Amino acid sequence: MKKWSMKPEIYSGFASLERLQQFEKENLCFVCDPYLAESDSLKRILGYVKRTNTIEIYSDIIPDPPIETVVDGIEKMTKHKPTVVIAVGGGSAIDTAKAMLFFYKRTTGNKVKRFVAIPTTSGTGSEVTSASVITDTQNKIKYPIFHEAIIPHEAILDASLVMSSPPSVTAFSGLDVLTHAFESLASVNRTNYTNALAEKATELVFQFLPTCVNQGMELDARIQMHEASTLAGLAFDAAGLGVCHAIAHQVGANFKVPHGLANSMLLPYVIQANSKDKETRKNYARISRKLGICPPSLPDHLAVSNLAQAVQQLAIECKAPIKLNSFGIQEEAALSAEDVIANNALNDTTFKTNPIQFSAEEIKEIYRNIIK
Repeated sequence: MKKWSMKPEIYSGFASLERLQQFEKENLCFVCDPYLAESDSLKRILGYVKRTNTIEIYSDIIPDPPIETVVDGIEKMTKHKPTVVIAVGGGSAIDTAKAMLFFYKRTTGNKVKRFVAIPTTSGTGSEVTSASVITDTQNKIKYPIFHEAIIPHEAILDASLVMSSPPSVTAFSGLDVLTHAFESLASVNRTNYTNALAEKATELVFQFLPTCVNQGMELDARIQMHEASTLAGLAFDAAGLGVCHAIAHQVGANFKVPHGLANSMLLPYVIQANSKDKETRKNYARISRKLGICPPSLPDHLAVSNLAQAVQQLAIECKAPIKLNSFGIQEEAALSAEDVIANNALNDTTFKTNPIQFSAEEIKEIYRNIIK
């Protein structure tokens, strides 16, 4: 049995921040990174908050949030006792807030009235998902948490908050959107509902990501990518992810490669590997034809090959490295980590919904493609 439900409430457009005016006499906890805490964007957001509320800002967020940051955040929450949590930022800020809320309730029994997510990047889709990824820096493992309790009550999508995102962040985040879409399209739990969301997200990424990277102030392109991120988030939250994320989590934990970049390096090879499954191959081929990547008459296996090439070409067009050595990771270091990466990928929650349950050796084969 497969489940389909739509959460959270989504508010989009330039008036969407007015949703913050609903709060009166509440203890608000804003979760963001140090840069955003000092930015005009946060000042603008706070301008919508009524003065009857008390405000606490937790801004010790860092990329690939470690367990220690979550623990520190829970301590701050225990002291402040917020009634509303508002996460502002990219996936790291929203994921941290989710983990804080999850363990805050478990350790104290307290819960908040409202959890609001305001994304400032177009990538993780975390504003609409039940997922959070936390890093064990000591053991170099990323732990995905999936629980309905951490889905935000509201997602506020204001694309103007993304306009200042630099080209590299825009590229890596946007390629993460593409990976979310493709993994949900291949997932064993995919449905017509999730396929519709993922296909639209894929179409938008191919059409608008290069413009966002090269012309960052192009508002319409930013709006389209912001919505693509949310669409892909809704798709994978219902369908699940796959081996691309399972490996990318380990690459990020071991080498501090940005998550979206690790995904984009792996995705062309994952598409080829997953296409050994007949139904997945048909699905990929259909998308390849729908996007106009190949002629309608091309056989499925060639349509899939064209699709994988198009994904890699998109990364190149967005100036994203396609190999680890281009990101400064030496071949020897990359090879020495392959056993750990493969074994941890096998145990990664996201691997469970992949259409093929690869062996450790097969995962290594996929991983070796991105070394140099």
